[in-house]
Amino acid sequence: MTRFFYGYWIVLAGFITLTISSGLTYYGFSVMNQSVAADPEFHWTPGQVTLAFTCFAVAMAVTSPLVGRLTDKRGPRQVLIIGTIVLAVCLVLLSTISSLWSYCLLHFGLGMAMTILGAVPISVIVSNWFHRRRGTMQGLSFIGFGFGGFAFGPVIRNYLIPNLGWRNTYAVLALLSAVVMALIIAFLIRNHPRDKGLLPYGAEATEIADTRGLKTQKAPGLTLKETLSKSAFWLISLTAAAYGIGLTGGLQNLERILTARPEFTAGDAAFAVGIVGLSSAAGKFVFGYLCDRIDPKYTTAAAYAFTGLSLAVLTLARSTGHLGLYGIILGLGMGGWAPNTAMLASRYFGMRQYGSILGTIHLVFMLGEAVGPAAVGRFYDLAGTYYPILIALSILCGAAIVPILLLRKPGLAFAVDDSGRS
Repeated sequence: MTRFFYGYWIVLAGFITLTISSGLTYYGFSVMNQSVAADPEFHWTPGQVTLAFTCFAVAMAVTSPLVGRLTDKRGPRQVLIIGTIVLAVCLVLLSTISSLWSYCLLHFGLGMAMTILGAVPISVIVSNWFHRRRGTMQGLSFIGFGFGGFAFGPVIRNYLIPNLGWRNTYAVLALLSAVVMALIIAFLIRNHPRDKGLLPYGAEATEIADTRGLKTQKAPGLTLKETLSKSAFWLISLTAAAYGIGLTGGLQNLERILTARPEFTAGDAAFAVGIVGLSSAAGKFVFGYLCDRIDPKYTTAAAYAFTGLSLAVLTLARSTGHLGLYGIILGLGMGGWAPNTAMLASRYFGMRQYGSILGTIHLVFMLGEAVGPAAVGRFYDLAGTYYPILIALSILCGAAIVPILLLRKPGLAFAVDDSGRS
């Protein structure tokens, strides 16, 4: 009888962690901000509210390389403990805010929390446990990013806020995150197979010198400094920034974009966010599976194309059916982000300083995410319409496709096939 491989528990733990971190921060903002802004105590404009998401995205960007380095040095488990504390504290304090600056400051903290509980440590720990089927297993864990929106978006908008108010909702979410993450870290998370006396999935016995607690030799690949000198790094990072602008520009302003039209309500926006989350979950598995089988630059180009197309659909949307189509297409585009960047980093630059390299790519991507919502919100404040800026973002995503397709695979010894094929 074949023994159940413990690495599958790691994949499940990654899924739950990303469900919590994305659902309570990234997707949570898209459904919480309207209720906070509409509070008679505040009366903030759309541009002012989206400033908080800009702080959130900037925090994700500047924190990401630091999280990568910390993960490389200390291991994912310690990083996840820190992230759990930061997330719970910020959510509790958000229930007490009284000013825009405190709202923005705490969203900076939420951005830090999502990064610390995000793609970098989860990608590293899954990569530690799987030498083969790495893309598929990462894709399964990354489904949590999309499932967070599907699970929490409608619940927050349609149940928690109407029954508890937005302040108590923040407090409940803080308690939920602390309890669930404490259980996951205590009972499931283990940094490396050697912690359980095991080999990574797909590894040969000769690949590991000693599985009884001794550290292995340095993994093959480039250092961060060497990577920064490669044109491939900048093609990946700069096109990812354009993609990030498109991803967040529409989604984080979705409720205001839709309620500015007579055909839609805030409930329609919550419906669309749920569809985005569900489609994104499916997209992460599909893209992860494909990354094991084809060059990830092609899957990355597909994600850019889906995102650009979704913005065109949103511009033209006039019915709930159109919103469903928008949610499906955007979700597919969003689903490609985590598995594509993770596999690009490992395939093109190796595993020697994988966490640091992936975190630096995320820094540039997240700077794009920071620009998107603020640009769209500011444009509406000035022009009173969203149409031109949505069309511009659609074109921007399309323009990123050609450069990523020009990416050349490095002729280096570490650039091995880490797919599920032998």
